[in-house]
This record gives sequence, C-alpha cells and structure tokens, in this order.
Amino acid sequence: MEPNAIYELLAAHLGDGALAFTEHPLEPWADVAPGRVADACRFLRDDPRLDFNQLMCLSGLDWDGHDAAGKGKSVAILGYSDDGQPEKSDRVATGELGVAYHLYSHALKHKFTLRLRVPRDAATVPTVSGLWSTAAWHEREAWDLLGITFAGHPDPRRMLLEEDWVGHPLRKDYVMPDLWNGVPLQGQPYCANPFPVATGGPDQPAGDKPAEG
Repeated sequence: MEPNAIYELLAAHLGDGALAFTEHPLEPWADVAPGRVADACRFLRDDPRLDFNQLMCLSGLDWDGHDAAGKGKSVAILGYSDDGQPEKSDRVATGELGVAYHLYSHALKHKFTLRLRVPRDAATVPTVSGLWSTAAWHEREAWDLLGITFAGHPDPRRMLLEEDWVGHPLRKDYVMPDLWNGVPLQGQPYCANPFPVATGGPDQPAGDKPAEG
C-alpha cells in the first residue's frame, strides 16, 4: 500500500491526532500528536490491512536551527577544539525535539514513517515498547543522548553513558565536559589518528608509508 493511502486509514482512526502527511521523494512521513503516538502505532501494527509487525528504527531528533516546516540549516553539535578544550557558544537552543518511527510490514512489503515533535523543555512521549520490544532499546538511546523521556518505559536507564552523566550529548546546545568525576578530559579532533606511526622506520606498515612518485 502506498504511504498516502496508509495515512488516510490512520487519519480516519486518529481523527485530529493525525496532523499532516508530507510527500517526499526520499521518505514521505506522517506527523502525529505526541500523546497519540502509541495509539497510532497500535493501529498500524494490528490492522490487517497494514500489519506493521516491525519497528525498523526509532530515532530522536533535535530540530534546533530549522524552521517550523523543517527547513533550514542544521546547527552543528559542539565538540572539542584542536587543543582538546570544550567548544563554547552563547547560542541558546530553542528548537523542538522529536522522534521518528520507521515501520515495515514483512507480510505486505510496505513501509511507513511517523514523526512527532515535543517542546524542548517538556520532551515526554508515550513508550511503544509494549508494541515492539526493540523499541525499549531505541527509546533508552534517545533518552540517553537527547533527553527525550518515554512515559511508561519499563527500564528507563541510560544506555551508553554512566547513570550520573550530566546532560545529553546529541542536543545541539550541549557543551562537552572538561572534567568527569574529577578526571580531566581532553577531546581530540574526530579525524585524528590516536596511534600515529613514525615515518621512515623499517617496521612501518606499508599502508602508512607516503606514496612514491
């Protein structure tokens, strides 16, 4: 079934909980009200005309730097400078946070994408971990890195960072720490080789030698 036909069925079920459908050549999507996302997902999973039995991916989004229509230039995430110090900025993030749900039906071979947006200072949405068990992992990651809370999640712990880590590193206003539990942190450029090889020695791997000619 084509995405626009799927959205018509979803809109008939959700009523005003279905906000809009966006045609896009790469990935069309439906926007839904945050409080209705679990209802939307249950309908998409259980209706035999749709049968979305797999949640392929659930992704947290930071819309800061985009306009209301999702257009604009993405704001870079702060990191560390070349000398290893946390980058600073006076910019105050105001954009909403969001979640994207990528669904697939193995039986009917169709895909569909849901999106929602929530205020940055009240980023809470219902969990869908009771519908697809894999969502429990994706939601923990979105909480850990973006600070989006999934109400009703059975195990809402951080997934990648320590439980007492401060902040959520994929928010575009996050400032990297220079200390962690009293230990100095020194960031490095992402492209730097942490194991530089001295040039010219007999034991230098062939792949590290400068090209000749």
